[in-house]
Amino acid sequence: MKKFTAEIPEDKFEIFLVEFNGYGVEIVGRNNDNVKFAVYSEKGQGEAFKEALLEIFNDLGSGKIIKEEKIEEKPWDEIWKEDFPPIEVKPFLIIPEWDVYKGKEFIPIKIKIGMSFGTGLHPTTQIVLSLLPKYIKEEYSVLDIGCGTGILGIAASKLGAKKVFTIDIDERAIEECQINAWENEVELSCQVSNIDEIDEKYDVVLANLQIDIFEKYFNKIANLFEKYLIISGIFKKEKEKILKMAQENNLKLIEEASKPEINKPEDLWYGFVFKKQDKAAE
Repeated sequence: MKKFTAEIPEDKFEIFLVEFNGYGVEIVGRNNDNVKFAVYSEKGQGEAFKEALLEIFNDLGSGKIIKEEKIEEKPWDEIWKEDFPPIEVKPFLIIPEWDVYKGKEFIPIKIKIGMSFGTGLHPTTQIVLSLLPKYIKEEYSVLDIGCGTGILGIAASKLGAKKVFTIDIDERAIEECQINAWENEVELSCQVSNIDEIDEKYDVVLANLQIDIFEKYFNKIANLFEKYLIISGIFKKEKEKILKMAQENNLKLIEEASKPEINKPEDLWYGFVFKKQDKAAE
């Protein structure tokens, strides 16, 4: 197996992910408007994988491989058992599928090993998880846009939401979401769908997305919720952009939360809770 560490301008990263056709990407860091990331080739496919990577960079006119290295292969499930300790995000405890939590302090969320669309480790996911208990009520309906492994939808369901609808544009993400819903014994409606295809309104909408997706769809997202819009995925330099979008859509900010990148206290990620502006206050 080979590991390729690469770098690409942030404004080209989303396009790269689409062109890369859904392969897993590990974000290593962000600096100077660039995203540094790692990708892994299967055994014996290193050169072909490298050529495909370089071809995408060539098509985009940006991006470069900055490091190439061989890495020792281990059984995937063993790697997860070594590298997946329980993650505490009160009131939730994210644990691997083989673990059993018998305590009463946390609400456990099980994640099946091998998942590639989020394990709950990223600050943006943890921000939303920490906000949910305050804004999810038993009678509420919830929409999770860009659900990945379904962690946020599972959390909302475990808090008692009566209906949870999760969407993602990637079929594999939806498959993982369905598996994890089953592992956690909750009912989620997991569907491959684009934001444009959603017309029904929900009490609470969750959107942990990249800024360029918000730039394209914020107006639509702002019309899908009745009570609260909880968003995250916002890096520190993007904060003013998202607040301006909310203001333009007549939304009122009621809570803001932030959390740093692991081992990078200066790299803050943000989450926000909005509600519709009181017409009497307009």
